[in-house]
Amino acid sequence: MLTLNQFSAMNILHSRFSLEYFLNSMKEIGFQNIEFWGGAPHYNYWAPQMEQQNQIKRMFRDRELKMICFTPEQCVYPFNIAAKDKLVREASIDYFLRCIEDTAGFGCEQIMITPGWGNFDEPASEAWHRSADSLATLLNKAEKEGVHIVYEMLQSHESNLVTNLTTLEKMMSNFDSLYLSCCIDTVPMCCAGETLEDYFRVFDGKIHHIHLNDGNPSGHLAWGHGTQSLLEHLMTLDKHNYRGYMTFETCDGAFALNPNAAFLQNYKAAATALMELGS
Repeated sequence: MLTLNQFSAMNILHSRFSLEYFLNSMKEIGFQNIEFWGGAPHYNYWAPQMEQQNQIKRMFRDRELKMICFTPEQCVYPFNIAAKDKLVREASIDYFLRCIEDTAGFGCEQIMITPGWGNFDEPASEAWHRSADSLATLLNKAEKEGVHIVYEMLQSHESNLVTNLTTLEKMMSNFDSLYLSCCIDTVPMCCAGETLEDYFRVFDGKIHHIHLNDGNPSGHLAWGHGTQSLLEHLMTLDKHNYRGYMTFETCDGAFALNPNAAFLQNYKAAATALMELGS
């Protein structure tokens, strides 16, 4: 049975607010869990490592909030594990190796990794191999640190590599590790014309995280602003006895000036849907 305690909020929409403000706001709304987006001003890759880890851990602990996933910024900053430029790719791998260490240092169990992208004017197969090789390096580090990688596909305008069920299955088939599983984001999923049922049919037991976002079908919108059915998604998750976390990754700029309202709307939508589901 699904519960409200499985839902979490992500801080990317609050990138023009302090981390303190975000955490206080989510606590007030009722969230107990946070998926921590690692971008400025909330996380600084270049800050002294141990000092930053301790500061962020203290901020979560003081508010009795749990960091359920660390998601380093990897779609806007120039970090790309599939980059054709060797210097960019090597710097990106170093970045994620540090982020895996930070995940462990935060006392967090899992880190979010995406496939990156190749130049759209080069054969995708070349970028595919670079992405897979980089992921193998990161997975080796994650295993040593005891950190679980949840691997998420992207939308087709974000990546030319892993963007749907077929390509996700192809990438995941390269690895056999207890420290690697799938994160399914309902936005790229719906953009690909697929459903959560499709993914559970292939990956049941390997889906450890969900990004639960409304959209048209794209957009990463607050629930009620798109065309997706939250109740249908939750029915599928309940059917498959899903016990992981579900993050509201609301990040559309339309909500940037009043992000708390968006997350309050998400929280209320989840509570209502669970009531309809009978949870």
